Amino acid sequence: MVGKLQFILYYFYRVVSSLKRFVSERLSPVGYVVLLLFPILAVIFISYYKLSTLYLLVMLMGLMLFAVITVSFRSGCLEVVRDLPQFVTAGKEFTYGVRCKNKSNLEMSSFLLRDVAVDHRPSREEFLVAREPHEHLRNGFDRLFAYYRWLWLCRMKVSFFTKSEVVTVIESSGVVDLVMDCLPLRRGRLEFSSMKLYLPDPFNLVCKCKLVESEVDYVLVLPRRYKLPEAVWRGVAGDQYGGLLSSGSIGNSGEFVGMRQYRAGDNLRSIDWRAWAKIGEPVVREYEDMFFPRYGLILDTNGSYDSLECFECAISLAASFACSLDTRECLLDFIFMKQGSQILTVGKGVERPERILEHLASVELEVQPDWENLSSHVLRSAEEFSFCIVVFSQFTSERKELLMEWRRAGLSVRALVVVCDDEQNDEIVDAGVTPIRVNDVQRDVYNLL
Repeated sequence: MVGKLQFILYYFYRVVSSLKRFVSERLSPVGYVVLLLFPILAVIFISYYKLSTLYLLVMLMGLMLFAVITVSFRSGCLEVVRDLPQFVTAGKEFTYGVRCKNKSNLEMSSFLLRDVAVDHRPSREEFLVAREPHEHLRNGFDRLFAYYRWLWLCRMKVSFFTKSEVVTVIESSGVVDLVMDCLPLRRGRLEFSSMKLYLPDPFNLVCKCKLVESEVDYVLVLPRRYKLPEAVWRGVAGDQYGGLLSSGSIGNSGEFVGMRQYRAGDNLRSIDWRAWAKIGEPVVREYEDMFFPRYGLILDTNGSYDSLECFECAISLAASFACSLDTRECLLDFIFMKQGSQILTVGKGVERPERILEHLASVELEVQPDWENLSSHVLRSAEEFSFCIVVFSQFTSERKELLMEWRRAGLSVRALVVVCDDEQNDEIVDAGVTPIRVNDVQRDVYNLL
Protein backbone atom coordinates (compact mmCIF):
# COMPACT_ATOMS: atom_id res chain seq x y z
CA MET A 1 0.00 0.00 0.00
CA VAL A 2 2.79 2.41 0.95
CA GLY A 3 4.73 1.52 -2.20
CA LYS A 4 1.72 2.20 -4.46
CA LEU A 5 1.06 5.54 -2.77
CA GLN A 6 4.66 6.67 -3.17
CA PHE A 7 4.58 5.44 -6.78
CA ILE A 8 1.72 7.88 -7.46
CA LEU A 9 3.34 10.62 -5.38
CA TYR A 10 6.49 10.42 -7.51
CA TYR A 11 4.65 11.49 -10.67
CA PHE A 12 2.72 14.12 -8.73
CA TYR A 13 5.97 15.64 -7.44
CA ARG A 14 7.43 15.59 -10.95
CA VAL A 15 4.47 17.54 -12.38
CA VAL A 16 4.54 20.05 -9.53
CA SER A 17 8.30 20.60 -9.86
CA SER A 18 7.96 21.09 -13.63
CA LEU A 19 5.24 23.68 -13.09
CA LYS A 20 7.28 25.41 -10.41
CA ARG A 21 10.32 25.62 -12.67
CA PHE A 22 8.22 26.93 -15.56
CA VAL A 23 6.77 29.73 -13.43
CA SER A 24 10.05 30.65 -11.69
CA GLU A 25 11.81 31.10 -15.04
CA ARG A 26 9.17 33.52 -16.33
CA LEU A 27 8.23 35.50 -13.24
CA SER A 28 10.63 37.89 -11.51
CA PRO A 29 10.67 38.48 -7.72
CA VAL A 30 8.85 41.76 -8.30
CA GLY A 31 6.26 39.88 -10.34
CA TYR A 32 5.76 37.47 -7.44
CA VAL A 33 5.05 40.41 -5.12
CA VAL A 34 2.51 41.88 -7.56
CA LEU A 35 0.69 38.56 -7.89
CA LEU A 36 0.68 38.17 -4.12
CA LEU A 37 -0.93 41.59 -3.75
CA PHE A 38 -3.92 40.62 -5.93
CA PRO A 39 -5.71 38.37 -3.39
CA ILE A 40 -4.69 40.60 -0.48
CA LEU A 41 -6.14 43.73 -2.05
CA ALA A 42 -9.24 41.80 -3.15
CA VAL A 43 -9.92 40.65 0.42
CA ILE A 44 -9.38 44.17 1.78
CA PHE A 45 -11.77 45.63 -0.81
CA ILE A 46 -14.49 43.05 -0.10
CA SER A 47 -14.13 43.47 3.67
CA TYR A 48 -13.92 47.28 3.93
CA TYR A 49 -15.14 48.43 0.49
CA LYS A 50 -12.42 51.04 0.08
CA LEU A 51 -12.33 52.57 -3.42
CA SER A 52 -8.64 53.39 -3.05
CA THR A 53 -7.99 49.68 -2.66
CA LEU A 54 -9.97 48.98 -5.82
CA TYR A 55 -8.00 51.62 -7.73
CA LEU A 56 -4.71 50.08 -6.57
CA LEU A 57 -5.88 46.60 -7.56
CA VAL A 58 -6.95 47.76 -11.03
CA MET A 59 -3.66 49.62 -11.48
CA LEU A 60 -1.62 46.50 -10.60
CA MET A 61 -3.76 44.37 -12.92
CA GLY A 62 -3.21 46.83 -15.74
CA LEU A 63 0.52 46.90 -14.99
CA MET A 64 0.72 43.11 -15.17
CA LEU A 65 -1.36 43.03 -18.36
CA PHE A 66 0.89 45.63 -19.95
CA ALA A 67 3.97 43.56 -18.97
CA VAL A 68 2.53 40.36 -20.50
CA ILE A 69 1.61 42.15 -23.75
CA THR A 70 4.96 43.89 -24.17
CA VAL A 71 7.01 40.80 -23.40
CA SER A 72 5.08 38.81 -26.01
CA PHE A 73 6.43 41.14 -28.72
CA ARG A 74 10.06 40.67 -27.67
CA SER A 75 12.14 38.30 -29.76
CA GLY A 76 15.73 37.31 -30.29
CA CYS A 77 17.91 34.55 -31.65
CA LEU A 78 21.38 33.90 -30.28
CA GLU A 79 24.15 31.41 -30.93
CA VAL A 80 26.72 30.85 -28.20
CA VAL A 81 30.10 29.12 -28.07
CA ARG A 82 31.58 28.25 -24.67
CA ASP A 83 35.26 28.15 -23.74
CA LEU A 84 35.38 25.72 -20.81
CA PRO A 85 38.39 24.49 -18.81
CA GLN A 86 39.27 20.82 -18.92
CA PHE A 87 39.13 20.18 -15.17
CA VAL A 88 37.48 21.94 -12.24
CA THR A 89 36.97 21.04 -8.60
CA ALA A 90 33.63 20.48 -6.86
CA GLY A 91 32.73 23.31 -4.51
CA LYS A 92 35.14 25.82 -6.11
CA GLU A 93 33.76 28.50 -8.42
CA PHE A 94 35.32 28.89 -11.85
CA THR A 95 34.87 31.24 -14.78
CA TYR A 96 34.48 30.45 -18.45
CA GLY A 97 34.12 32.46 -21.61
CA VAL A 98 31.00 32.68 -23.77
CA ARG A 99 30.89 34.20 -27.26
CA CYS A 100 27.39 35.34 -28.24
CA LYS A 101 26.35 36.06 -31.81
CA ASN A 102 23.10 37.79 -32.70
CA LYS A 103 21.49 35.80 -35.52
CA SER A 104 18.42 38.01 -35.83
CA ASN A 105 18.00 41.03 -38.10
CA LEU A 106 17.17 43.33 -35.19
CA GLU A 107 19.23 44.80 -32.40
CA MET A 108 18.83 43.02 -29.06
CA SER A 109 19.04 44.95 -25.79
CA SER A 110 18.50 44.47 -22.05
CA PHE A 111 18.37 40.70 -21.76
CA LEU A 112 19.90 38.01 -19.57
CA LEU A 113 21.79 34.82 -20.34
CA ARG A 114 22.21 31.85 -18.05
CA ASP A 115 23.37 28.25 -18.30
CA VAL A 116 20.80 25.92 -16.76
CA ALA A 117 21.57 22.46 -15.44
CA VAL A 118 19.93 19.44 -17.04
CA ASP A 119 16.92 17.85 -15.41
CA HIS A 120 17.94 17.22 -11.81
CA ARG A 121 14.87 15.29 -10.72
CA PRO A 122 15.52 11.76 -9.43
CA SER A 123 14.39 8.65 -11.22
CA ARG A 124 11.46 6.61 -9.97
CA GLU A 125 13.73 3.83 -8.68
CA GLU A 126 15.87 6.28 -6.74
CA PHE A 127 12.81 7.87 -5.14
CA LEU A 128 11.34 4.53 -4.09
CA VAL A 129 14.60 2.96 -2.85
CA ALA A 130 16.58 5.88 -1.43
CA ARG A 131 16.19 7.10 2.13
CA GLU A 132 16.89 10.59 3.35
CA PRO A 133 19.50 10.75 6.14
CA HIS A 134 17.70 10.51 9.49
CA GLU A 135 14.39 9.86 7.72
CA HIS A 136 13.56 7.34 10.44
CA LEU A 137 13.40 10.25 12.90
CA ARG A 138 10.60 12.00 11.00
CA ASN A 139 6.93 11.54 11.86
CA GLY A 140 4.75 8.96 10.14
CA PHE A 141 3.10 11.51 7.83
CA ASP A 142 6.42 12.75 6.45
CA ARG A 143 7.73 9.20 6.00
CA LEU A 144 4.56 8.17 4.17
CA PHE A 145 4.42 11.09 1.72
CA ALA A 146 8.24 11.29 1.42
CA TYR A 147 8.23 14.93 0.37
CA TYR A 148 11.43 15.71 2.25
CA ARG A 149 13.02 12.71 0.56
CA TRP A 150 12.06 14.20 -2.80
CA LEU A 151 13.58 17.57 -1.86
CA TRP A 152 16.77 15.89 -0.62
CA LEU A 153 17.17 13.87 -3.82
CA CYS A 154 16.57 16.94 -6.00
CA ARG A 155 19.19 18.83 -4.00
CA MET A 156 21.66 15.96 -4.40
CA LYS A 157 21.03 15.88 -8.16
CA VAL A 158 21.74 19.56 -8.82
CA SER A 159 25.09 19.57 -10.61
CA PHE A 160 25.98 23.25 -10.82
CA PHE A 161 24.73 26.77 -10.26
CA THR A 162 25.36 29.78 -12.52
CA LYS A 163 24.48 33.44 -12.27
CA SER A 164 22.57 35.30 -14.93
CA GLU A 165 24.71 37.60 -17.05
CA VAL A 166 23.14 40.90 -18.15
CA VAL A 167 23.79 42.00 -21.73
CA THR A 168 22.99 45.61 -22.56
CA VAL A 169 22.99 45.52 -26.35
CA ILE A 170 24.06 43.41 -29.35
CA GLU A 171 23.88 44.82 -32.83
CA SER A 172 22.36 42.84 -35.66
CA SER A 173 24.81 40.04 -36.57
CA GLY A 174 27.09 41.39 -33.85
CA VAL A 175 29.27 39.41 -31.45
CA VAL A 176 29.79 39.93 -27.71
CA ASP A 177 32.23 38.10 -25.42
CA LEU A 178 31.05 37.40 -21.88
CA VAL A 179 32.65 35.93 -18.76
CA MET A 180 30.30 33.74 -16.71
CA ASP A 181 30.70 32.25 -13.24
CA CYS A 182 29.82 28.66 -12.37
CA LEU A 183 29.82 26.80 -9.08
CA PRO A 184 30.01 22.99 -9.56
CA LEU A 185 28.24 21.33 -6.67
CA ARG A 186 29.23 17.71 -7.17
CA ARG A 187 31.84 15.65 -8.97
CA GLY A 188 31.35 13.99 -12.34
CA ARG A 189 30.99 14.95 -15.95
CA LEU A 190 29.30 18.31 -16.08
CA GLU A 191 27.09 18.86 -19.11
CA PHE A 192 26.43 22.33 -20.51
CA SER A 193 23.66 22.03 -23.05
CA SER A 194 20.87 24.36 -21.95
CA MET A 195 21.64 28.06 -22.07
CA LYS A 196 18.52 30.17 -21.81
CA LEU A 197 17.75 33.67 -22.99
CA TYR A 198 15.53 35.81 -20.73
CA LEU A 199 13.76 38.80 -22.33
CA PRO A 200 12.09 40.90 -19.59
CA ASP A 201 9.39 43.52 -19.94
CA PRO A 202 10.15 47.23 -19.23
CA PHE A 203 9.02 46.88 -15.59
CA ASN A 204 10.85 43.56 -15.06
CA LEU A 205 7.72 41.75 -13.90
CA VAL A 206 7.65 38.88 -16.38
CA CYS A 207 10.05 37.69 -19.06
CA LYS A 208 10.09 35.50 -22.12
CA CYS A 209 12.32 32.42 -21.85
CA LYS A 210 13.95 30.95 -24.95
CA LEU A 211 16.52 28.22 -25.50
CA VAL A 212 19.76 29.42 -27.07
CA GLU A 213 21.51 27.53 -29.86
CA SER A 214 24.70 25.93 -28.56
CA GLU A 215 26.73 22.77 -28.76
CA VAL A 216 26.79 20.28 -25.89
CA ASP A 217 29.97 20.98 -23.88
CA TYR A 218 31.45 19.01 -21.04
CA VAL A 219 33.86 19.66 -18.18
CA LEU A 220 35.15 17.08 -15.72
CA VAL A 221 34.53 18.01 -12.09
CA LEU A 222 37.10 16.46 -9.76
CA PRO A 223 36.13 15.49 -6.20
CA ARG A 224 36.61 18.06 -3.48
CA ARG A 225 39.64 17.50 -1.27
CA TYR A 226 40.38 17.97 2.42
CA LYS A 227 43.54 19.22 4.04
CA LEU A 228 45.43 16.32 5.62
CA PRO A 229 48.14 16.39 8.30
CA GLU A 230 51.76 15.95 7.24
CA ALA A 231 53.34 12.49 7.20
CA VAL A 232 49.96 10.74 7.00
CA TRP A 233 51.69 8.15 4.79
CA ARG A 234 54.15 6.03 6.74
CA GLY A 235 57.61 5.05 5.56
CA VAL A 236 58.94 8.51 4.86
CA ALA A 237 62.66 9.01 5.61
CA GLY A 238 63.35 12.64 4.98
CA ASP A 239 66.93 12.51 6.34
CA GLN A 240 68.19 10.17 3.61
CA TYR A 241 70.56 11.40 0.95
CA GLY A 242 68.66 13.19 -1.77
CA GLY A 243 65.39 13.10 0.18
CA LEU A 244 64.57 9.60 -1.06
CA LEU A 245 61.88 7.49 0.52
CA SER A 246 62.65 4.21 2.17
CA SER A 247 61.12 0.84 1.44
CA GLY A 248 61.32 -1.92 -1.12
CA SER A 249 59.94 -1.35 -4.56
CA ILE A 250 61.36 -1.03 -8.05
CA GLY A 251 63.51 1.30 -10.12
CA ASN A 252 67.05 2.38 -11.09
CA SER A 253 68.73 5.64 -10.19
CA GLY A 254 70.83 7.87 -12.39
CA GLU A 255 73.95 7.38 -10.21
CA PHE A 256 76.78 6.02 -12.39
CA VAL A 257 78.78 3.22 -10.66
CA GLY A 258 81.14 1.86 -13.31
CA MET A 259 81.55 -0.08 -16.54
CA ARG A 260 81.79 -3.79 -17.30
CA GLN A 261 81.79 -6.15 -20.25
CA TYR A 262 78.54 -6.80 -22.06
CA ARG A 263 76.68 -9.99 -21.03
CA ALA A 264 73.83 -11.64 -22.88
CA GLY A 265 70.52 -10.23 -21.77
CA ASP A 266 71.79 -6.75 -20.86
CA ASN A 267 69.66 -3.82 -21.90
CA LEU A 268 70.89 -2.34 -25.17
CA ARG A 269 70.26 1.13 -23.80
CA SER A 270 73.02 0.57 -21.22
CA ILE A 271 75.71 -0.01 -23.88
CA ASP A 272 78.37 2.70 -24.01
CA TRP A 273 78.86 3.04 -27.74
CA ARG A 274 81.83 5.41 -27.50
CA ALA A 275 83.73 3.11 -25.16
CA TRP A 276 82.95 0.19 -27.47
CA ALA A 277 84.48 2.10 -30.36
CA LYS A 278 87.61 2.83 -28.34
CA ILE A 279 88.37 -0.62 -26.89
CA GLY A 280 86.82 -2.71 -29.64
CA GLU A 281 84.42 -4.77 -27.44
CA PRO A 282 80.94 -4.04 -26.09
CA VAL A 283 80.76 -2.58 -22.60
CA VAL A 284 77.77 -1.44 -20.56
CA ARG A 285 77.31 1.22 -17.96
CA GLU A 286 76.26 0.11 -14.48
CA TYR A 287 73.97 2.18 -12.31
CA GLU A 288 73.29 1.96 -8.62
CA ASP A 289 70.00 0.26 -7.84
CA MET A 290 67.63 2.49 -5.95
CA PHE A 291 64.27 1.51 -4.54
CA PHE A 292 61.07 3.44 -4.17
CA PRO A 293 58.25 2.73 -1.77
CA ARG A 294 54.95 1.41 -3.03
CA TYR A 295 51.73 2.42 -1.32
CA GLY A 296 48.17 1.24 -1.67
CA LEU A 297 44.95 3.25 -1.62
CA ILE A 298 41.79 1.12 -1.46
CA LEU A 299 38.36 2.66 -1.94
CA ASP A 300 35.13 0.90 -1.00
CA THR A 301 32.59 1.79 -3.71
CA ASN A 302 29.86 -0.53 -2.48
CA GLY A 303 26.76 1.05 -0.97
CA SER A 304 23.11 1.89 -1.39
CA TYR A 305 21.10 4.94 -2.36
CA ASP A 306 20.40 5.76 1.28
CA SER A 307 24.14 6.23 1.92
CA LEU A 308 24.92 8.58 -0.97
CA GLU A 309 26.31 11.24 1.35
CA CYS A 310 28.76 8.81 2.96
CA PHE A 311 29.75 7.48 -0.45
CA GLU A 312 30.57 10.95 -1.78
CA CYS A 313 32.51 11.73 1.37
CA ALA A 314 34.55 8.52 0.97
CA ILE A 315 35.45 9.53 -2.59
CA SER A 316 36.59 12.96 -1.39
CA LEU A 317 38.73 11.31 1.28
CA ALA A 318 40.36 9.02 -1.29
CA ALA A 319 41.08 12.02 -3.51
CA SER A 320 42.62 13.86 -0.55
CA PHE A 321 44.96 10.97 0.24
CA ALA A 322 45.93 10.59 -3.42
CA CYS A 323 46.85 14.28 -3.65
CA SER A 324 48.78 14.32 -0.36
CA LEU A 325 51.39 11.81 -1.59
CA ASP A 326 54.42 12.96 -3.57
CA THR A 327 54.40 10.35 -6.34
CA ARG A 328 57.62 11.70 -7.87
CA GLU A 329 59.57 9.44 -5.46
CA CYS A 330 57.17 6.54 -4.96
CA LEU A 331 54.44 4.44 -6.53
CA LEU A 332 50.78 4.41 -5.58
CA ASP A 333 48.31 1.64 -6.43
CA PHE A 334 44.71 2.80 -6.42
CA ILE A 335 42.40 -0.21 -6.02
CA PHE A 336 38.62 0.16 -6.36
CA MET A 337 35.51 -1.60 -7.58
CA LYS A 338 33.97 -0.57 -10.89
CA GLN A 339 32.17 -3.45 -12.58
CA GLY A 340 34.71 -5.70 -10.92
CA SER A 341 37.92 -4.91 -9.11
CA GLN A 342 40.30 -2.54 -10.89
CA ILE A 343 43.78 -1.22 -10.12
CA LEU A 344 45.51 1.94 -11.30
CA THR A 345 49.21 2.54 -10.64
CA VAL A 346 50.60 6.07 -10.66
CA GLY A 347 53.99 7.46 -9.81
CA LYS A 348 57.53 7.68 -11.08
CA GLY A 349 57.74 6.41 -14.64
CA VAL A 350 54.17 5.08 -14.74
CA GLU A 351 51.02 7.24 -14.83
CA ARG A 352 50.50 10.80 -13.75
CA PRO A 353 48.73 11.15 -10.35
CA GLU A 354 45.88 13.19 -11.87
CA ARG A 355 44.59 9.97 -13.39
CA ILE A 356 43.32 8.90 -9.96
CA LEU A 357 41.25 12.08 -9.66
CA GLU A 358 39.84 11.54 -13.14
CA HIS A 359 38.76 8.01 -12.18
CA LEU A 360 37.31 9.21 -8.89
CA ALA A 361 35.25 11.82 -10.74
CA SER A 362 33.37 9.06 -12.58
CA VAL A 363 33.14 6.35 -9.91
CA GLU A 364 29.58 5.21 -9.16
CA LEU A 365 27.92 3.03 -6.56
CA GLU A 366 28.45 -0.71 -6.85
CA VAL A 367 25.27 -2.40 -5.66
CA GLN A 368 26.64 -5.94 -6.11
CA PRO A 369 30.29 -5.92 -4.94
CA ASP A 370 32.83 -8.63 -5.72
CA TRP A 371 34.70 -8.77 -2.40
CA GLU A 372 36.78 -11.83 -3.36
CA ASN A 373 38.11 -10.17 -6.49
CA LEU A 374 38.98 -7.03 -4.54
CA SER A 375 40.76 -9.01 -1.83
CA SER A 376 42.76 -10.99 -4.36
CA HIS A 377 44.02 -7.77 -5.97
CA VAL A 378 45.15 -6.47 -2.59
CA LEU A 379 46.77 -9.70 -1.39
CA ARG A 380 48.57 -10.12 -4.70
CA SER A 381 50.52 -6.91 -4.00
CA ALA A 382 50.63 -7.18 -0.20
CA GLU A 383 54.36 -7.97 -0.08
CA GLU A 384 55.20 -4.92 -2.22
CA PHE A 385 53.14 -2.44 -0.21
CA SER A 386 54.96 -0.35 2.38
CA PHE A 387 51.72 1.02 3.74
CA CYS A 388 48.07 0.90 2.73
CA ILE A 389 45.11 3.20 3.40
CA VAL A 390 41.58 1.84 3.14
CA VAL A 391 38.52 4.10 2.92
CA PHE A 392 35.18 2.42 3.69
CA SER A 393 31.82 4.06 2.96
CA GLN A 394 30.11 1.78 5.51
CA PHE A 395 31.15 -0.65 8.23
CA THR A 396 29.67 -4.15 7.99
CA SER A 397 30.74 -7.68 8.89
CA GLU A 398 32.01 -8.30 5.35
CA ARG A 399 34.27 -5.29 5.51
CA LYS A 400 35.50 -6.24 8.98
CA GLU A 401 36.45 -9.76 7.82
CA LEU A 402 38.14 -8.29 4.76
CA LEU A 403 40.26 -5.99 6.90
CA MET A 404 41.24 -8.83 9.26
CA GLU A 405 42.29 -10.96 6.29
CA TRP A 406 44.58 -8.23 4.96
CA ARG A 407 46.17 -7.71 8.35
CA ARG A 408 46.76 -11.44 8.80
CA ALA A 409 48.60 -11.36 5.47
CA GLY A 410 51.07 -8.92 7.01
CA LEU A 411 49.73 -5.80 5.30
CA SER A 412 50.26 -2.55 7.22
CA VAL A 413 46.81 -0.96 6.97
CA ARG A 414 45.22 2.28 8.14
CA ALA A 415 41.44 1.95 7.76
CA LEU A 416 38.88 4.75 7.83
CA VAL A 417 35.11 4.57 7.61
CA VAL A 418 32.63 7.37 6.96
CA VAL A 419 29.77 7.41 9.48
CA CYS A 420 26.56 9.43 9.66
CA ASP A 421 26.10 9.07 13.42
CA ASP A 422 27.91 7.76 16.51
CA GLU A 423 25.90 4.53 16.93
CA GLN A 424 28.67 2.19 15.69
CA ASN A 425 31.63 4.13 17.03
CA ASP A 426 32.54 1.63 19.77
CA GLU A 427 32.42 -1.32 17.37
CA ILE A 428 34.41 0.59 14.76
CA VAL A 429 37.15 1.63 17.19
CA ASP A 430 37.42 -1.92 18.61
CA ALA A 431 38.06 -3.20 15.07
CA GLY A 432 40.99 -0.80 14.68
CA VAL A 433 39.18 1.50 12.26
CA THR A 434 39.04 5.29 12.48
CA PRO A 435 35.52 6.78 12.16
CA ILE A 436 35.13 9.94 10.08
CA ARG A 437 31.93 11.84 10.74
CA VAL A 438 30.28 13.01 7.55
CA ASN A 439 29.32 16.36 9.11
CA ASP A 440 32.79 17.06 10.52
CA VAL A 441 35.20 15.54 8.02
CA GLN A 442 37.90 18.22 8.06
CA ARG A 443 38.34 18.12 11.83
CA ASP A 444 38.43 14.32 11.97
CA VAL A 445 40.96 13.88 9.17
CA TYR A 446 43.19 16.61 10.55
CA ASN A 447 43.36 14.68 13.85
CA LEU A 448 44.36 11.39 12.22
CA LEU A 449 47.83 11.51 13.74
